[in-house]
Amino acid sequence: MSNILGYQGKRVVITGAASGMGQAAAQLLVDVGAEVYALDIAPISVAVTQDIQADMKSVTDLDAAIAELPGDIYALFNCAGVPSPPISAQDAVLINFSGMRYLTDALIPRISEGGAIASIASTAGMGWKPKLAGVREFLALDNSLEAATNWIQAHPESCADGYGFSKQCMIVYTMSMAKDLAAGGIRINCISPSPTDSAFMDKLKGEGQIPDEAIDLFLPSNGRYATAEDMAEPLVYLNSKMARFISGINIPVDYGYCAEVTMGQRDDLFGIA
Repeated sequence: MSNILGYQGKRVVITGAASGMGQAAAQLLVDVGAEVYALDIAPISVAVTQDIQADMKSVTDLDAAIAELPGDIYALFNCAGVPSPPISAQDAVLINFSGMRYLTDALIPRISEGGAIASIASTAGMGWKPKLAGVREFLALDNSLEAATNWIQAHPESCADGYGFSKQCMIVYTMSMAKDLAAGGIRINCISPSPTDSAFMDKLKGEGQIPDEAIDLFLPSNGRYATAEDMAEPLVYLNSKMARFISGINIPVDYGYCAEVTMGQRDDLFGIA
């Protein structure tokens, strides 16, 4: 039972490990004995095996990181993400989704059978169904950041909410990849957090100038912001051996917020239902 999650001695890759949910997940992975390779544009304080500085919207940085990462990987955690505003809609899509997709696609051949991928989406992406046609058009592009940039610039109406669109893409990508990855014994899932107390939220409310009352509309009925650990633990669980038959799902980690919306118990502000 000492290795119940199955990470001991396993190589894992995690992005966004310098702060928030990514930092909490990286620390948890170190604590359970994983060999952690961490990427972030900012300095990483967790005592990981290797930290690599990388901008998720830079192909040069991503290619350099891919060259440094090990050839055999057990699990990938996609935690890097930025709010929009204050980050531009285009950069939010490139960082939150396109860079994630580019890195993930490159590392899939290195993930061993029985391995897994887990990503952080958002409650803000839960309204993907009404937007599915545009999301599928975007996903049909090759995974280059150049193709993504050109599409974003040609479809400003689809990307007006860059953050929401990026998370819709992540959810649909996760579900779309499950079939092909299953053939190789690899799982893929994502979580959709409710508002979380983090540097991300501070940036959204500060530089993004989003007032507290606007964020409060999306809090679960327990009335509180989640902690980074509240999100890191289910994320680490999803890539663990305890979740070995779970794949292709997006789990709302929101203390029932999406359930309340689906049951008509509160306003559907994201188009979830």
